[in-house]
Amino acid sequence: RNFDTAEATWWYDQKALGQTLQTFFSETCDEDESCSFAVDCASHLLRISTKIPPWELKSPSHIRQRASNSRQQLVGFCDPISPDVTNPFSSWELYNNDGKGSKEVSLPYPLDVYYIHAPQCWDGWHPDCDGVEDTLGLREAWLAMEAVVGIDHSAARIGLSNIDAEELQDIVEFVKERNANKPNYYPPPRMPDVVQIYADPFEPALELRQLCEQYGIEFVSYSTLGSQHMRYENSKNPVLENAV
Repeated sequence: RNFDTAEATWWYDQKALGQTLQTFFSETCDEDESCSFAVDCASHLLRISTKIPPWELKSPSHIRQRASNSRQQLVGFCDPISPDVTNPFSSWELYNNDGKGSKEVSLPYPLDVYYIHAPQCWDGWHPDCDGVEDTLGLREAWLAMEAVVGIDHSAARIGLSNIDAEELQDIVEFVKERNANKPNYYPPPRMPDVVQIYADPFEPALELRQLCEQYGIEFVSYSTLGSQHMRYENSKNPVLENAV
C-alpha cells in the first residue's frame, strides 16, 4: 500500500490522507476485538512518502521538525518498528544516539521517503513560492535531510524532486567528498535514495535517469502519461493522442 503526497497545500492534502488511513484501520479494528487502536502497519506494508516544499527550507532544525510533524500526521497511528517485527523498509538502518547500527531499539513507524519537493522557489510555481528569499542552499538542506533519517528516524529514505542533472550531480559529489574524508560524520553522509521528476515518452529525462542508474538511485516519474503538456491554454496531450 503505497501513497505519495506532499506538505504543499493547493495541490495536496496530506492531513486528509492521514485521517482517512487512520479511519480505515480503525474501522477494520472494530470488526476484530483483538485489534488494538495502534495499527501494525508493517504487516500491511504501508508506505507513505511526502515532500517538504522549497519555501520551508528555512533552517536544518525547521526541516527536521517538518519531517517529524509529517510523520506524526501520516503514520502516527502505526505501531513502532521493533526488533521482533519484520522491517518493511529494507534499506532502513536503525541507529542509536552514538551513531552505531543497532537492531535492539523500537522506533516510531517512519515515512517511506521524505523528499525536498524542489531545490528552490520559482515565481509562479506555487502561490506560497512567490517572493520567497533566503532559504537554504541545496547542500545545507541535504545535511538536514540526512538527519531526518540518521538521527530522527522520521523517514526510512530521503529524496529529491524537481531537480536537474547538475543539481543531482552536485549532491552526489557532496556526499562522496565527505565519505572520502573519513571524519566521524554523524549522521553518516547519505546518497539520495530516490529522485522523483516529471518524465513521459516525449520528455524522458534521460540524463537524470542515467545518473540515477550510475549511482544506484531509484528513479520515480510523475505525469508519465503526459498530463504536464496540459498546463497551457489550448494545449493537447501528445502522449495520449499519439497513434502508437
